[in-house]
Formats: sequence, structure tokens, C-alpha cells
Amino acid sequence: MHRHVSRADRDLGPTGDPDAVALDFDGDGRVDDALWDADGDGVADHSVLDLDDDGRPDHAYTDPSGRGLWDVRAPLPGADPVATGAALSWTDVRGRSAEATAGLDTDGDGVLDGVAVDADHEPGAEVVCDLDGDGRVEQLLVDGDGDGRHELAYLSSEPGSPSARWDLLLLDTDGDGAVDTLAGDGAAGWVSP
Repeated sequence: MHRHVSRADRDLGPTGDPDAVALDFDGDGRVDDALWDADGDGVADHSVLDLDDDGRPDHAYTDPSGRGLWDVRAPLPGADPVATGAALSWTDVRGRSAEATAGLDTDGDGVLDGVAVDADHEPGAEVVCDLDGDGRVEQLLVDGDGDGRHELAYLSSEPGSPSARWDLLLLDTDGDGAVDTLAGDGAAGWVSP
């Protein structure tokens, strides 16, 4: 185990002052992660990761054992408790409006932002997600084979519109675990929700 000392250069907490050190914690070549001193005692107590490379933290971990493992999931800095359990609205694949209370934390940030639904009226499970906290669902996740893992992710080209459809499929064409292509309805790689 190694100990490092560095000046804080990133602000993740509520004070507005630097309280974290930016670094490439996940080894993806991007300095978009951080070690965060959440309690302000001068020692990093959270690892904060941006795994989808969108510039926003999406996972946080603590190391309660002190062994350098960062193996216990923690709420993200700045998670808005007001948004927890908010009412979500969406349109199913047949164009019918629906609403339910969020009961799932789909991105691990400590905020309930999704709900399990039957959006396509077919066997299998779906989850709808509110990605930006506005109460309107922007993403549909589909588990078509019932194995508990969602294989397909859809967006709408007109989120919030009364005529919105799930018409954009997110694809990982090179198999690296990151979305790199959007396929529109009827395009190569398209699978209907």
C-alpha cells in the first residue's frame, strides 16, 4: 500500500473549496476521477469515478477497512435527496403515457431515478430511467432474455414530447463496454424495443 500527498485541485463538496484530487483512478487514460476528502479532515475518504466518461462522477466508494481496497459503495457527492423517489413519466412503446414513483438507483449515485416497468408488453423486464432529474424518463433498458441484465438501451429523439418514441438504440460496436454508436429506427443494428 502506498501513501501519497497532493494539494486539492477539485471541488466535489458543498463548501465551494477544493476538497479532492483529480486523477485517473480507473486507468482509462482520462483524468476524470478523484480521491475526495468528504469530511474535510485532510485525508481522502472516497474514490469517485467517472466510468462513462461524460465528465460527471457516477460511482463513489469508501475504504472502511483502511486496506486501500475502496470496496464499499457510497453516495455520490452532491446527490440531491429531494429527487429521491420522485414521480417519473414516460411513454411506452405503444405510445401510451404512464407514470410511477422511482424506486431504483440505476447509475449508483444514491438517487432513485428509475422504475421497473412493462414498457413493451412482451416477456422480459424493462427499466425506465430519468437521466437528468427532471421527472421525465429519457432511457429505456430492456432485458429480453430474462437473465437479470439489460442487453438493450434506448433513448428518444424527442424526450418529453407527447409523440415521443423509443427510436434510438445505443450500441457498443467495438465491444469495449462503452456506447459508441446510436442506431435509429430501421438503421443497421436496430432492434425494436
